[in-house]
Amino acid sequence: MLQRDAFIAEIVQALKEGDDIYFLCADFGAFALDELRRDFPKNFVHCGISEQNMVDVATGLALEGKKVFCYAMAPFLGMRALEQIKCGPGIMNLPICFISVGVGIGYADSGPTHYATEEFSCLRSIIGINVFTCADSVTAKKLAQSIINRPRFSYVRLDRHDLPNVEVDYDCGAYRLIGEATSLKIALVSHGKLLHTCVQLATEAPEKFLVIDLIQSKVFPVDVVKILDKVAGVIAVDEQSPSGAIGSAIFEACSDRNVFPKIVNVTLPEKYLFDNIGREGHLNKYGLSVANIFEQSKRIVA
Repeated sequence: MLQRDAFIAEIVQALKEGDDIYFLCADFGAFALDELRRDFPKNFVHCGISEQNMVDVATGLALEGKKVFCYAMAPFLGMRALEQIKCGPGIMNLPICFISVGVGIGYADSGPTHYATEEFSCLRSIIGINVFTCADSVTAKKLAQSIINRPRFSYVRLDRHDLPNVEVDYDCGAYRLIGEATSLKIALVSHGKLLHTCVQLATEAPEKFLVIDLIQSKVFPVDVVKILDKVAGVIAVDEQSPSGAIGSAIFEACSDRNVFPKIVNVTLPEKYLFDNIGREGHLNKYGLSVANIFEQSKRIVA
């Protein structure tokens, strides 16, 4: 199941149970929306190609005490509407949840205008926000339930494609640990699509790697810092440009607690991507394959 379908299905179920939820959409369709539009037309607001206006409408609804979800493509919600997200729910501390679909280069081959390779760092800089990234539909489903039951200012990053479910269960915590942390292992820290690449590598070499699925990157989980203090080093793997990517979040959280592991960043390059070579083509070209991540581990342990 697609992550967005799993997330929206939980909103539909909550509406059936009487929750006072408003779902705002910026000219972006999904099969999962059909039931919501049909059965709850008064709770569905189509805002057109106007993400900035959608955030302002959401702010007004939240000020009236409604539970509000905003749904749009990642490059437009996370970048175009950034100032509105700051000035509305940010400054006023409103529990609006933003559902961002198509993170990273999920919209290959639409070009850099449709890639969300910088929005993670931008949204993580907003004061008071909670940033989540899902690697599978199980996580998306349980995260939706958590936010419906306890609304908070949130930015949820979903992949556009159907990714397999990770075998380790998600209990609505901030992360999932795959493997055992020891002083001889390297921690592969990632989220979203590339979490699966890290899992593959750790499966092939379990004596060398463990994996941390960093579902909530802000607020950064303290327990993850404790894990990283035990390992030989960290490889931060992210489908983002280097500045402000997941490695930055790791370094900031660790340094705040006087923990200084070796950190190797594996990201997309500091450039806009124009080649029409597909998502996998870009990931392989720029060092985000299993083989290349393994090579990077030699910078920590030969």
